[in-house]
Amino acid sequence: MSTRLTIALAAALMFWGGGGDRIGAVIAQGATKTLAKQAGWMLVAAPKLRDPRFARTVILMLHHDAQGAKGVILNRLISTRPAGEVMEGMTGKRPAHDRGAAVRVQYGGPVRTTRWTYIHSSDYSSPNTKAVTAKISLTPHPDILAALANGTGPAKGFLAIGYAGWGPGQLEKELRRKDWITIPPDGQLVLDDELPTKWRRAMEKRSVDL
Repeated sequence: MSTRLTIALAAALMFWGGGGDRIGAVIAQGATKTLAKQAGWMLVAAPKLRDPRFARTVILMLHHDAQGAKGVILNRLISTRPAGEVMEGMTGKRPAHDRGAAVRVQYGGPVRTTRWTYIHSSDYSSPNTKAVTAKISLTPHPDILAALANGTGPAKGFLAIGYAGWGPGQLEKELRRKDWITIPPDGQLVLDDELPTKWRRAMEKRSVDL
């Protein structure tokens, strides 16, 4: 990872907290192309939730079953950088072509902050892409960074560093405690770049528990 990205991520971890002790066990990714049935739903932090890692966050759920849950925070920006620079920082390689497309680098959560994935619109697909919903996909492979650099990447998206994870029964306990409000899939809300208002707009869509 490049020095500038490392410094930016370190600052984010210091501000939001990078410890994973409360998060507990995280689930392994399945082999299927489509994720669990709750994938695409969102968790919205209740106003009473004060944990600095999750206060006023909106989380896109990627997996939720009896073994645990996994998601990505949607509204914490680290920096915005050219795709070629991000690719070099993540892989040590420059793309063959770099048209200077900007990549939004975001804090995805406190688990495995050395890992990243790209959350994006479904107009891009590769052998490494998994569908989250009909409108949202994820690609955890450098090919997408090269595609963004040469102008063939998805129209919308962001790179998430780290993720939020819960062990068996942990998220259910937090839902019963009403730490989270759940809202149904909304591709526009997930992918738009209006991060400062995302939590408020998500709260306006409040729905039922998962």
